[in-house]
Amino acid sequence: KFLPLNRELLEEQGYCYPDFGYRFPGIGVNRNAHFMVYHKMCGPEEEAEIRKSEDERFYEGLDKIKELANTYPNIILSDENIWNGYWKRKNFWSVLKDALTERGIDLKVIVYLRRQDQLIESYWSQQVRETMQKSFQDYVNSDSYNYFKLDYYNQLEKIAAVVGKENIIVRVYEKQQYEGNGNTLISDFLKVLGLELDDRYESADIVANTSLHGSYLEVKRILNKMDCFRSKMNWAVKYLRTAQSETENKFGVIKTKYFTYEQQKAFLGKYNEGNTAVAREYMNREDGVLFRDEIEKFNDEGKVYSSEELVLICGRMIELQNEDMEKKLDDLKAKLDETKKSLEYARRSLVRRIAGKIYHSVFKNNKSKTEQ
Repeated sequence: KFLPLNRELLEEQGYCYPDFGYRFPGIGVNRNAHFMVYHKMCGPEEEAEIRKSEDERFYEGLDKIKELANTYPNIILSDENIWNGYWKRKNFWSVLKDALTERGIDLKVIVYLRRQDQLIESYWSQQVRETMQKSFQDYVNSDSYNYFKLDYYNQLEKIAAVVGKENIIVRVYEKQQYEGNGNTLISDFLKVLGLELDDRYESADIVANTSLHGSYLEVKRILNKMDCFRSKMNWAVKYLRTAQSETENKFGVIKTKYFTYEQQKAFLGKYNEGNTAVAREYMNREDGVLFRDEIEKFNDEGKVYSSEELVLICGRMIELQNEDMEKKLDDLKAKLDETKKSLEYARRSLVRRIAGKIYHSVFKNNKSKTEQ
């Protein structure tokens, strides 16, 4: 959101974040590189035609990049699905690099890595907010998270084999590791580009994808068993967010943890060796420490939400829905009153016009008879 919001200022400094005009169902318009990895699910009878269309769009987009390169020395592309979904295009990195080289463009890859346990907790909560019914423990035990390329070192090595290790910039998605003016994710990214965050930039503080957590997320998970709640955005999400924010405003934000402490340590242990290699080989850290946030031990590990707690949240949701309906009803009544007034005014105006025409007609007839 920050990049398109500050498109003109970035372009003045030689960095273009283009909107190619491509739109995909369920994908935010600001993900401008999604055309490179979009893969539509289809039946065998459509396969050849669909893949041909995707290939045409892929190279069309790269041609647009070539045109932009005549004006801008740096072009930024971004899409979260490149990391996990690039395999859907055969030999993605080789094809991309060769195609860009043919167009006289150099390729550099900027990667932000999030600690594996936090990524999985975040993704599970996002899926529950949409359609998932599995508890976190069932989700982890079923290895449903294997979609993610969590062996960061192995993934980076595959990319480096094509683009060169010197062309990969690795950053860490942790607040304490952000650099630049303000030590934020944005200031860190701008520093990677060689720019500095200052007052000229417009802020993108609005959170468009507010998370649910704790008992509020648990309510949504249970509701997902009903068909009417199994959609990415439904009325339950709206009211759960409102109810959650009310609680946070009153008591402050309470962190929620879904891994148990021991489970979390064991989970991260699977990636220790690779994370150490990433820190040393890609970030030149002799200590081999990639993530610096401590693994916290919470008092409410394995918390079971009480029926009372969940019912009260549902009650507040119903209350919020009723308040919305009452407001909508009041708005409709107000619009109806305005419409009635408009109709009455129109009626009176019409009566006056008709009366005036009748008067002039009678007046003309009487005048004509008098003259005769």
